[in-house]
Parts: sequence; C-alpha cells; structure tokens
Amino acid sequence: MIGKLKDIALAMQGKLYGPGDEELIRSISTDTRTLRPGDLFLALRGEVHDGHAFLAQAIDKGAKGIVISEPGLAEKYMTRDLNIILVDNTLHGLHRLALWHRQKFDVPVIGITGSNGKTTTKDMVAAVLNEKFNVLKTEGNYNNEIGLPLTLLKLLPEHEAVVLEMGMRGLGEIDVLCQIANPTAGVITNIGVTHFELLGSVENIAKAKGELLEHIPTSGFALLNGEDEWSHRLGSLCRGKVLFFGFSQQAHIKAENVSLGEVSRFDVEAFGKKMNVHLPLPGEHNVLNALAAAGVGLQLGLSLEEIASGLNKVKLSAMRLAKVAGINNTIIINDAYNANPTSTKASLQVLVSSQGERKIAVLGDMRELGAIEEESHFQIGEYVVQLGIDHLIAVGNLANFMAEGAICAGMPKEKALAFADNDGAKRYLRSLLMPGDVILVKGSRAVKMEEIVNFVTQPEGKE
Repeated sequence: MIGKLKDIALAMQGKLYGPGDEELIRSISTDTRTLRPGDLFLALRGEVHDGHAFLAQAIDKGAKGIVISEPGLAEKYMTRDLNIILVDNTLHGLHRLALWHRQKFDVPVIGITGSNGKTTTKDMVAAVLNEKFNVLKTEGNYNNEIGLPLTLLKLLPEHEAVVLEMGMRGLGEIDVLCQIANPTAGVITNIGVTHFELLGSVENIAKAKGELLEHIPTSGFALLNGEDEWSHRLGSLCRGKVLFFGFSQQAHIKAENVSLGEVSRFDVEAFGKKMNVHLPLPGEHNVLNALAAAGVGLQLGLSLEEIASGLNKVKLSAMRLAKVAGINNTIIINDAYNANPTSTKASLQVLVSSQGERKIAVLGDMRELGAIEEESHFQIGEYVVQLGIDHLIAVGNLANFMAEGAICAGMPKEKALAFADNDGAKRYLRSLLMPGDVILVKGSRAVKMEEIVNFVTQPEGKE
C-alpha cells in the first residue's frame, strides 16, 4: 500500500483532479502492458516512448488514476470520472513519491554499486540477509532513476531490510539515486573502466561511484574492495564505519584457504572468528562479492553460521555465468548480460577453470569504452591466449581488434575469427562444436549475445 491519492499528489507536488481524494493506491505502473486494475498509471517520457500516448490504454485496463505533466491532457480527461494528478515532470514526481514512501520506514537500506558484480553482489547480500530478515531487493535491471524508485514503492511494513542496486552512466546519477533512497549502508564492489566513454577517466568513474559513500550517515557503514586501489582512495568520503574485504591480512573480512571450482570453497575470517563457506558459484571475483555480502551480514547482526548458510543458497539473476546444456553434449556458460574488460577477464578465468575438453570463448563488443575501445579489445584477445583457451569467436564492430590481439599473441588465424554480427558467429559456432566443449558467451547488453546462446542450445531449425 502506497497511500491515499490526496497524499500521493501532495508528495509529488502535484495537483489532484477528480473524485478520489481518499482512494487508496496499492501500486504504481509505468507500463500499460503490466498494469493491473487499480494501479496509478504514471506517464513517463523516455527516449523512445512517451507514456502520455498510452493514457487511453491505461484507463481501459482499469487504472484508478493517471499522473501526467501536460495541462491540455488534464482538461481532456477531466470530463471522465477519473483521478488525475498533474505534475511539472512525471519522473521528478516519481522520485518525490518514492522518497516520501521510503521515509515512512526505519529499516536498513543497503546501496550497492561498482564497475562489476553489482547484480551478483546484490543477490548475495539479499541471500545472506534473508537468513534473518524479510528483504526487499532490486529485481532485474531496476537499478536506475526509474527502476530504483519503483522498487522503493514496493516497500511494505513487513520488510525489515532493503537491498538496492545502483547503476550509473555519468557523474551525479548515483547522487540522485541516493537522495531518493537515503541508504544507511553502501557497498562498492570495485572500480573499473565501465562507461569510460562517458566519464573519460578511471578517476571520474571512481568519483561517480564514490557518490554513494557521501550519503552514508555516521551511524552507517561501507564495504569496500581491499584488492582495489581506487576503492582505498574512496574510504575517506564515508562518514560512517569503513570496512575492507579481500584476500590480504589487512582486510577486515577476508577469505583464506580458497579452492575454486564449480563450487568455490573458502574460509571467511572476520573479527577473530572463522567459518567455512561453500559458494555455489565459480570464480575468484565471486569470492570477493561473497565477502562483501558477509561484511553486510556481520554489520547487521548475523552470525558467520547464518552468513555461510545464506551464501550456500545464492541464486543469481539471469545470464550471469549460468551453465546450460548445449547441442552435441556441450556446456554453455551464459554470461551474456553485460561486459567490460574486468568482467570479461573474470569470466574467461571461469571458462578456463571449468571441466571440459576444448575451451571456446565467444565474445561480443564491450561498449562505452570510448578512446580505449580498440586497445581494450586487443588486450582481451591477448588475454584469451595467455589463458590457453582453444578458440576465440569475436562478434561485433570491434571484433577484428579482439581477433587481432589473439593472433598477435600466438593463436592460429583459423582459431581466432571475427564476425560482424551474431548470425555469422552462431552458425560457425554450431558447426564447430564437439562433445565435451565448454563455451563462454559474453558481451555488452546491446550486442544481445543471448541470441547465440539460444541458437546453440536448441535442436536444429529451432531458436
């Protein structure tokens, strides 16, 4: 339950027209495809669609009211028995409403950002906290200026903790998200070169991620990556307690006796106590993510036993190192959700450590790298060879640079191929596959590498 229409209009700084001052609103919808009868429909303007064009559909589907920013449309629909909230800007109205709703609740709110591993860490933190609390967490890709407030509007009295993923593409964006969420704690997974094209330097990327720390209160805490140089520089931005996670003895929450495989086994040591953890995920980077989650759990009063139990139950969001059966008795590692140089290297390490015959990397473009895009793709090609991977199939506008890097590092030309699009790559891959092969498929979201996954996991003629 969000509240009465009159209170919602006041929170949005809007003007309410219609008969429904006392009407109760349970949920907000910004998409008529998923709108349910009784929802309040909020007409957002985006780069492609304008929600004002779908008002009639929203009304026909049973919206209890509409939120708009065009006075002319308010006059048009006022002739109906309809509740209308007129605001200056519907996105800003959404932000004000979410902040108003969030301020009703005195619960821990954990903000999570970083260049890599945000979603995985969010899932891990939620899994750990679920051992003790009723947790609301970000679902899917709801980590931006629209998704985050919509998540907060799902906050109910029974929730005891909130875990929010915070994405950004430029300076000031995390600051805006924090002004809405009022986080009581923060996690920065790492600082890498994601969005380099927009931010221009790693220093600016660190500055953008550090905006989260500036919003942590003195009573709060932050978990930072002790293996990351830039994260150490950010610690002074936080007014609350700052804890580092990592592998070194200086880390407050550290991993020891690490054994990597399909299941990662390690000891978590923190504040004089130790517990063995079985994490059902591969990769050293996931051990670090798990340490961050353990740190959050410890600060919120969970025991190491509870933390280990939560980490053992982790289930990741879709297309993140998900192993699926491919045709011809092969294994596909579907990591197609997104890619940048750091995450791609981590996923390649997982490929190499996986059990199988030949190791094949199918890598799409890594977007938003700007001036370093050619060099970064070339270096990934070199890294493929350094790891001893058998084949590289590069896809996209920058595929040639990746293939060239591999060939220059010693991979035979017939094993390092570049394709302009997914169609060519998926058909070649299908012809290449042999029983026992393990294939990593990874690329930036815009490249839609899941098309390749779908093609090589379906019988001939089906996609």
